[in-house]
Amino acid sequence: MNDIFPKSLTVKQAVIATLAYFDLFSIPLTRAEISEHLFFATADERKIDIYLKESPLISFYDGYYSIKGDEKLYEEFKQKRKRTKEYWKKVNKYNFLFSFCPFIKLVAVCNSTPISNVDFKSDIDLLVITEKNKMFTARFFLTLFTSILGVRRHGNKTKKRFCLSFYISEDAMNFEDMAHKPYDIYLAYWLKTLEPVAGNYETYEELLLANENWLESYFTTITSKRRFFRRRSEKAEKWKERIEKLFASNAWENTFKKWQKNRAEEKYKLLSDQSGTIISDTILKFHDRDRRLDLRKDWAKKLNELL
Repeated sequence: MNDIFPKSLTVKQAVIATLAYFDLFSIPLTRAEISEHLFFATADERKIDIYLKESPLISFYDGYYSIKGDEKLYEEFKQKRKRTKEYWKKVNKYNFLFSFCPFIKLVAVCNSTPISNVDFKSDIDLLVITEKNKMFTARFFLTLFTSILGVRRHGNKTKKRFCLSFYISEDAMNFEDMAHKPYDIYLAYWLKTLEPVAGNYETYEELLLANENWLESYFTTITSKRRFFRRRSEKAEKWKERIEKLFASNAWENTFKKWQKNRAEEKYKLLSDQSGTIISDTILKFHDRDRRLDLRKDWAKKLNELL
């Protein structure tokens, strides 16, 4: 497949492109997941069923499909899926914490957990969307609360801990400018597989709407999810409102912003690879390395071999 994918795909191309992407992480898909994550094609369920049954490029085992060639991934995935269930239990256990944290509009689980790509030391990556002009205050309290409870990723302590490495303000929800050109397959699937867990569900819908135009280049439909979403309890809402009243002044936000940006920029200067870091007034993204270009290259190579 060329660097810029065609605007229409056959069922074969769509299915192989979808399975090939998840195969980069050794993740097989169920029949329902193939339709859910289908790459740039309207699901013709009958044709998909026929192709899955007849294709020499696809293997099937215990309810899962993958690109043929490494059947060991099925057994490995069983263990990943089992661990992932424990990770979701951890998310549910601490959902209350996200709910009363001030100035947070949405918390969503991202990266490996939503696709069950969980190994023995995996953390739980979170995307945090905050109120406008309150991102640094929200970050201060979420860091404080998760640290007190001992559930924040820190240093070598990663397993089942929350990684608070990605914050955006509600006025910066369009990710198109972050996308690598000519296309960014990882970012597209990253957004598509987000699992909202706390905050305002309406903010999650606004996030999908904000990215709808450019995501149409990758998928014909984006289905919203609420499998793990929990609305705030009245008690959590009251605590959230109380804290917000105490820290409503812009002086607090300016103090937290100056302190946090100074620390972040000092660390940024010491990084050997700065590709995964963004520091601004509306986005804070801290990742050791941005692998998106490598993953795009690997995906394209796999498609060229298969199609």
